[in-house]
Amino acid sequence: MKNLKNLKLNFKYDLSFLIKPFMILSFLSAAAYALKLLGISQADKIFFVCLILIIAPITLNHIKTPNNKLSFIMVLFIFVILYLYVYEDLLIFLANKCKNNGVVFGFMNTIFNTFGLTDFETLIYHTSYGGAKLINGKITTGAVDIFISNHNSSEAFIFLCGRYFSLFSALGIAFSVKKHKKAILFITLFSFLSGNMTIYLLTLLLQFTQYYFIFLLFSFISYFIANAAIINGGFAVNSSIFELFIYCDNYIYILAVGLFLCAVSYYVSRLAKEKLKW
Repeated sequence: MKNLKNLKLNFKYDLSFLIKPFMILSFLSAAAYALKLLGISQADKIFFVCLILIIAPITLNHIKTPNNKLSFIMVLFIFVILYLYVYEDLLIFLANKCKNNGVVFGFMNTIFNTFGLTDFETLIYHTSYGGAKLINGKITTGAVDIFISNHNSSEAFIFLCGRYFSLFSALGIAFSVKKHKKAILFITLFSFLSGNMTIYLLTLLLQFTQYYFIFLLFSFISYFIANAAIINGGFAVNSSIFELFIYCDNYIYILAVGLFLCAVSYYVSRLAKEKLKW
């Protein structure tokens, strides 16, 4: 018990060399969002490729010892094998588990989004895993497509609105960070502008790891609130601040709840930092 009381979560590594590449990738996330608005369906995959091509070489270049370089290459190789042979089956399995369960979806999708993977959310947003309804004589499938046809659909609060709340939770955590504060706020700003949280999540995971797990908690809470309070709110492309005002008639309510979550996430992050002495 004494050891537990003195527990400190210390992750001793320095990946600050990734901060500038992450800021560049934030610009690219906005560009990818613009491409999606123009109807280019492969925009997310283009962004994912850019992410790998920028981060992997820079990281490899900063690894000094041959053994560590070999380990990094082996990790990448394992991820490629999993992506080719396990990934698709995993997506189908999780999509089946997330039918009508937005809280689990939100939590799992946050993990996928951390690595720039959007195939899981695509299944929920645009296929029958996210719901199927007869609207105006046509069968519409997918949470996003159903929302566009009917803004009062249950799919809006089950699968979509929690993503807006996650953005505000991310902002609260960003305000609590002291190291590289301007950079993390810059990255968070672009998450609001594009609705793409990949760079923000990667920054937390690799540079502020403890805060990443706090965000996972608030991602769960965000979707739970949206589902428990039945708060409708959705988007057509991404959960950007622009689409919040365009598609959500109750945006004032969403902003109020979002700002509350922002304040709570800030307080919890600061409290955790002080108590655990990060």
